[in-house]
Amino acid sequence: MEQASVEQASARTIDNRSEPLEPNHYELLGRGISVSFASTSLTGQPLLHYQDASREVSAMGEDLRLVETEIGTLVTVTLEPDADAGSLLFTLVIPRARLEGVGSELRISTEGLLTRSRFSRGPIADAQLQESMCLPLKGRATFVVS
Repeated sequence: MEQASVEQASARTIDNRSEPLEPNHYELLGRGISVSFASTSLTGQPLLHYQDASREVSAMGEDLRLVETEIGTLVTVTLEPDADAGSLLFTLVIPRARLEGVGSELRISTEGLLTRSRFSRGPIADAQLQESMCLPLKGRATFVVS
């Protein structure tokens, strides 16, 4: 009988091993900006906080645009709405990653894109209406239980 209970305990230990998790919280820095992104929150909505020397923007839910692509998830927020100078967007590339379990932390490197959109003035057809700048970002990815 004692042998059976030891085998059952071993089986439970094996079954309780944590499955790999996708990170759901990211804290990133680079070139004078800091970005934090949570793919879910207490309300179930994604959250993004962006800060640089000129602006600080927090957005959630429908204010964020998330697109799954082959290179990861693209998370876009409007930093400056349409104005005479055009809008300014920030897009964060969330690379695919796995964590061993709750409490694990992963160092990641990724990119952010600042994109300035300009209005077409007059009937000129040959015009580039967007310019982007790539920003290298480094930080950590974790899984936060909410």
